Amino acid sequence: MSEQVNHPSHYNTPGRKECIVEMEEQYGLGNTAIFCLMNAYKYLYRAGEKADNSQEQDINKARWYFNWVNEKIDCVDNLGYRGLMLYSDISKRLKTLER
Repeated sequence: MSEQVNHPSHYNTPGRKECIVEMEEQYGLGNTAIFCLMNAYKYLYRAGEKADNSQEQDINKARWYFNWVNEKIDCVDNLGYRGLMLYSDISKRLKTLER
């Protein structure tokens, strides 16, 4: 089975950069960070509900997107009020799952 969380093959097209890298280059760090936070929200929302995706896999995907934003933390201050609210909400949800 191919890697389904960190670098799934469907986001790595031969001859191109990884999808997230192209997104950041084309749409900017702030927009890509919001996209990542929204994806993290989506994976937490539906964790374990999609066929062939375990709850653990969905939570790990959410963490991957959240961690991507954390690695670019200097942009979090530029996300605006709603972006910071989203960041805070996802952070709390992930911490709750770690308990």
